This record gives sequence, C-alpha cells and structure tokens, in this order.
Amino acid sequence: MPMQRRAFLGALVAPMVLKPCLAFSQTTLAGLKSAGVVRIGLANQPPYSSVSPDGTVGGLVPAIVRQVMEKLGVPGIEASVASYGQLIPGLQAGRWQMIGAAFRLSKERCAAVLFTDPVVFDGGAMAFVTSEVPNPPADIRSLAAVDGPVGILQGSYLVRLAVSLGVAQDRILQFPDNPALIDGLLAKRVKVAISTDNSLRDLQKQRGGFEIQYPLADDPPVGSAPAFALGDTELHAAFQQELRAMRASGELDRLAAQFGFSPPPEALKSIGAEEACKRL
Repeated sequence: MPMQRRAFLGALVAPMVLKPCLAFSQTTLAGLKSAGVVRIGLANQPPYSSVSPDGTVGGLVPAIVRQVMEKLGVPGIEASVASYGQLIPGLQAGRWQMIGAAFRLSKERCAAVLFTDPVVFDGGAMAFVTSEVPNPPADIRSLAAVDGPVGILQGSYLVRLAVSLGVAQDRILQFPDNPALIDGLLAKRVKVAISTDNSLRDLQKQRGGFEIQYPLADDPPVGSAPAFALGDTELHAAFQQELRAMRASGELDRLAAQFGFSPPPEALKSIGAEEACKRL
C-alpha cells in the first residue's frame, strides 16, 4: 500500500489525576553537561519512539532529543521504556530527566509538566479486519453500538476518551504496545483496535492483514511533544531555543521526513507549547 501522508502525536491512562509536582532534584543543563548523558522516558511506539532488543534507541522524537541535546553539549541518551501512563510519574520520581516521546498534550498534562513546542500532530485511528467488520464505524462514539471487545494501548489517552464516548470499560482490552495490539486484532481477541494513525500505518506497511479508518471526528489531530518536570525551567528554555531554531531552519522537517512524516499544516506549523495548551 502506498505510504500515507503523515503529519507532525501521544496519551493518558484511564481515570487518573495527574498532580503537579517537582522532581525530587532539579535537573540543570550544567549537571547534564557534566554527566554527558540525559535519561529519557519513552513509549515503545514506532515511528514516534522505540528501543530495539539490543538497546538501540530509535524513532523521530528521540532523534530530535538527541540532536537538540548534542547542540546543548550533552552527547549521550539513556532510554527507559514505559507506558504512556507511567511517563509523568517516572519523571516526577526522577527515574528519567525528560519525556522523550511523542507525548500528547492535554489539559491535565499541561498542568503537570513543561511541554516543548509540538513536534508531531496526529489523531486517533481504528484498525479492523474487513471480514470481521465489513462496515467500520466512522468514529469512536459509534463503537458503543458495536459488539465485541476493543483494543487500546495501556496508558493511552484513548482509554479515557473511549469510555467518555460511551464504550463500556469492561469491553476494553489494554495492550503493552502496538505490535501486541495488532496481534490481538489479527487473533480475533478484539473486534477493533484504536491507536494513532502514524503508528498503525507503520505496522500496516510491515504486516498487512488489516485496514485503517482515519480520521476520526471525535479524535482530531492534537500536538504532541517532549516534556520536562515543572521545576526544570532552565533546561526547558534551553531545549526550546534549539528546537525552535531547528524548526525555523527547516532542519526539523528534514529530520521528520527521514521517519516518514510530512510537515504539519501551515495553520499548525508555528504553534508553540503555551498556545497549544490554551487550545485544549
């Protein structure tokens, strides 16, 4: 299937209150330069972010983080894999010094962390097998009337969204990553799988066997970005400065293209973190 046009994504666990708090110790740029490495938390969700079995860190957002941190004098990255729902608690507990994933902005998250400007814009999509679902629903709300279990990633914002749109909690099966989610779909453990468009397109090219419904009217594209602890204002500001320079020079678009993403629409191309949070 020809590569779908990709636009410049992320997640939230089922009902959970994200309370703002500072990491146990402030992370400074000077400290990172001295150590020569930054610890990042990420989700294993290609093409946004990933860690291979041999420990190689991949995906668009870690690539962005690596380039920015190198410009700031920090050449190394150490990555820890977590579900989206674990990323903020891990940051607040000091297990990693920044979230290096395509972390979807939400009101709760904007109050709990310092987001950079969005680097990805993506929305929810449904995966289904035509023989099982010949008439796929056009949005998540319509799934409430469709029989059978629904598969969603653990810690994904889509869990809460699906429940809020009428999908019964006991119909939702949660999976640790997108390959496992598609395994569940193809094994008929779930009738429909919901994830994000770019991640499903990536798996569709690799494996096939399912179709994708996108866009979904009740989950339009929202910005996603790396994030820092609330107390790490100096580090956040330094990162933002370099990220904005990459965007202005076109370097960010060129890097994203290497992972199959196309530039965001002009209306979103220059949106900053503060404005993105205010729009939620």
